[in-house]
Amino acid sequence: MIFALIQYSKTDIQNLNNEINDELLVVQKKQSTVLSEDDKSVNNNQTKIDAGIIVNQDEDNADPYAGLPTNFQIYQKSIFDIFEDNTPKSIMIKEIGLKSQIKELDIIDLGDSSSYETPKNVVGHIPESVKPGEKGKSWYFGHLESFIKKEGKVFHMLPKIPELMQFDPYIYVHIETKSKTFVYQIYKTEVIPKDDLVLEIDSESPEIVLVTCVPSFLYHSRLLVHAKLIGEY
Repeated sequence: MIFALIQYSKTDIQNLNNEINDELLVVQKKQSTVLSEDDKSVNNNQTKIDAGIIVNQDEDNADPYAGLPTNFQIYQKSIFDIFEDNTPKSIMIKEIGLKSQIKELDIIDLGDSSSYETPKNVVGHIPESVKPGEKGKSWYFGHLESFIKKEGKVFHMLPKIPELMQFDPYIYVHIETKSKTFVYQIYKTEVIPKDDLVLEIDSESPEIVLVTCVPSFLYHSRLLVHAKLIGEY
């Protein structure tokens, strides 16, 4: 019975690996832009923007920003950002009904070693990783479920993300701070063995990584959901 469960879980978690086309992982201006003839010649189905990023603009595509607040704007780092407290306060992914407070995780002494505390009924942020808006990767952990310790199941619906990405590439993670809310677009999900998890901080752009244990009852692997910063409101 246990062997059969393990074999099923291997197949099940393989379906959690997903990555969207790079052309969809982009940002465009909300307001319309008048293109020059040179810009139009790039591609009849694409729009060129100031940042040098091209977004697919097929007529069949829905507005990727339709579900975002009207005051959403493309993120542009400002020198004034250093004066703002961008400690993450809460997280939301509306497609899976996720809305949770975020707690900065403390390091606990285990005697001969140390470890981060486990988040209880909230999403935990690794404080040594970057804050929202900063260049690099910001790491967030949450329970898939916690039957024994009763520490909640804040990321219980996170494994639904890969399936949703097949139908909608524009799934956003909202990270709220004291001064603003940062919007990240999910671009990749992957499953790795728990012993292979390494908290990499370096990245060419501001990113977040959401982590939970999979599969249910066995928890021998980790689901990583990657998202890149696209804007704020």
